[in-house]
Amino acid sequence: MNKLPTQINKTIYSIVFLVIIPLFLWFWATHTEDLINLPLIQSTLIGWLLVIGGVILMAWAMFSLKKYGKGLPMNAYPPPRFVTNGPYKIFRHPIYWGFSMILIGYFIITNSSSGLWLVTPIAILAMIALVMGYEDIDLKKRFPNESIKTILDLPTKIEEPASIRARLISLFWVIASLLLSNLIIVKLVGSTAALLGKPLVLQFPVKNPYLLLLTVLFILAIPFIIKRMDHIFNWVITSLIAIGISTFIALLCPAVGAQYLAGKDAFVYMVPIFLVLLSIRSIFKHSKGLGILFSLIGVSLMIIQLAFSNSAELHLISSIIIFLLAAYYFYIWLFLKNASEKIANSWKEWVFGKVRVINHGFYVGFGSFLGILLAGILVGDAYAWAILMFAFVVVIFSALWAQVIEGSEKLKRPFGYYGALVGIIFASIAVWIMGFNVWVIIGVISVVMPWVQGIGRFRCLVNGCCHGSKVAHPDIGIRYFHNRSRVCGISHLKGELLHPTPLYAMIWLFLVGFVLLFLWQHDFSPSFIFGLYLILTGIGRFVEEAYRGEVQTPIFNGLRLYQWTAILSVLLGIIMTLIHVNVVVVASTFGWMTLVSAIIGGLFTAFAMGVDFPQSNARFSRLV
Repeated sequence: MNKLPTQINKTIYSIVFLVIIPLFLWFWATHTEDLINLPLIQSTLIGWLLVIGGVILMAWAMFSLKKYGKGLPMNAYPPPRFVTNGPYKIFRHPIYWGFSMILIGYFIITNSSSGLWLVTPIAILAMIALVMGYEDIDLKKRFPNESIKTILDLPTKIEEPASIRARLISLFWVIASLLLSNLIIVKLVGSTAALLGKPLVLQFPVKNPYLLLLTVLFILAIPFIIKRMDHIFNWVITSLIAIGISTFIALLCPAVGAQYLAGKDAFVYMVPIFLVLLSIRSIFKHSKGLGILFSLIGVSLMIIQLAFSNSAELHLISSIIIFLLAAYYFYIWLFLKNASEKIANSWKEWVFGKVRVINHGFYVGFGSFLGILLAGILVGDAYAWAILMFAFVVVIFSALWAQVIEGSEKLKRPFGYYGALVGIIFASIAVWIMGFNVWVIIGVISVVMPWVQGIGRFRCLVNGCCHGSKVAHPDIGIRYFHNRSRVCGISHLKGELLHPTPLYAMIWLFLVGFVLLFLWQHDFSPSFIFGLYLILTGIGRFVEEAYRGEVQTPIFNGLRLYQWTAILSVLLGIIMTLIHVNVVVVASTFGWMTLVSAIIGGLFTAFAMGVDFPQSNARFSRLV
């Protein structure tokens, strides 16, 4: 009896993912082409090879799912059997790899700058979010006794001798990531002048570009010198982290981060110094004697690299910073995690008669103050009061939204992020009535909002809202013990190891803020900036929600409520990027009005989210 409706639903699902979404991505690229003025990859041959390869890979993966899994790639109707055959034996998620290849190839063939540099990266991020925020979790639930192991997986962190395959695979990931990073940086920002400095001048000639191959050979030798699997694992992970950080900095601030590249013709040879430093560190873990020898070789190679760099000073300084961040990533994570746990158990309150002041309000108050201050600095005193009005309305609507979704006898005054997004509509009307350019305000608010939200997540830690679900690993989870925390009072998870989801959000929002600031500084339209804000925060929220554990959040069709709203946020963001709004040049005249409005906004937010009336039972009276 249920076969016909199920078959209809599967058909609709197939049409959505095989027809509607690709057409929508094409439409998005076509209608944002004039906004993305970035270089193209002029190679029809490469484009066709990618498209054909992607089609073959997707078809092979779908065939394998049908043959071995007895199903098709539908998250709503997943295959009943676990598949490790075909392309699934080689690497994870081959369908998404294939689709990414098709997108890149198609947009190269059609000379679409927007498709290549906007639509494709967002689509890839969305696929990563779907994997992290749903598919991996769902697979573990449906196949708890199965584990994913593929040929191209990174080596495991075990104290055993490394196999030849593990060495080759490790080398593949490092070299492939470096070449891709160099290609992207050279293509987009490689000719940017250095902020300061110049190439290192040596007393002997080193201008033969083939000298750079010596550093490439140095990197190629590393996985064959290191003997143990855990040491190779550490080399690969730290190298990939470093390349990721370097790429992010180079794209957003090329005058600082892209100066290790000698020129467009030599990008294949260029190995940033931080990779040499990470390699030397890994060899030292294996053998101090070899470490000293390779340090001497590495220093010589680094001198050659500095002679070819656009700025020796910036290359060296940025490489040392990136090296430290990558080499000690685990200790940095532990510091952040432990600090988060300490803050999560730092609840303090002061009662003055019928009024209670809670310490977590100070965090959101400071976040609001800083956000209004930064926004005022970007657009000047003329918009100070409009930004303040915007903040007022957004806070009010975040309270109204949460009251509908989460309000109860225990939660008299909750706040919800998506209520703030709804409040943007009414805040826009208010500032329009006041006579201000609404788009300017929406644009600048979008720039600072990720950092405001990130600081606000400190309140989430103290309050216990937005808390994570259970996790087994002590290096990941944090514990809540304070009885005032929602974790203890509502979710009844006192002392349990939980995902530090507020910390996850802080890290993502911190990075998103820099992306949006870059767009603002390069005169992208406010509607485009707002759209990217909705897209990027929506993608992050989808993943974060998958690891949250509030008992009051409803679940629909396998996804938490706020995962559905995150998807809606992404779709609305795409629509916003399609709205063409002229860029308005504003004078950044910081003055007393910006400072006063920031102070007022900070105090208002601190009161709304940190001051309540514990003896009252009226709606909006109590925070706990």
